[in-house]
Amino acid sequence: MEGTEKSQPAGQIEEELSRLFAAYREACPDPEPDPSFMPRLWQRIEAERSWGRELRRLTEVLVAAAAALSLFMGISLSRREAPVSFYTNTYIEVLAANYAPDAPLDAEALAAEQEYNR
Repeated sequence: MEGTEKSQPAGQIEEELSRLFAAYREACPDPEPDPSFMPRLWQRIEAERSWGRELRRLTEVLVAAAAALSLFMGISLSRREAPVSFYTNTYIEVLAANYAPDAPLDAEALAAEQEYNR
């Protein structure tokens, strides 16, 4: 670029630059602003932002629902009654509690005992 500046006088460069700018202004004219320019611009901006806001709102709702459900489950589980001892005993303990010394343990033992006595 230095070579072109030295070979051309400063006046010619300024004239060429002015012609270039004039051609640019003709090719790309300034848009005429109308009263709805800014509202339309903000509508486009808000339309681009809307999915982010919706995602944030959905996340907030889900977090609040999870917190409420956790609280509800915590309260309902803390108010449960103590389990019945029948369900906490072992099989041996239940059999021992139901055993009567004068009664046979089951029907097979009774049948075997009757056959033995014959």
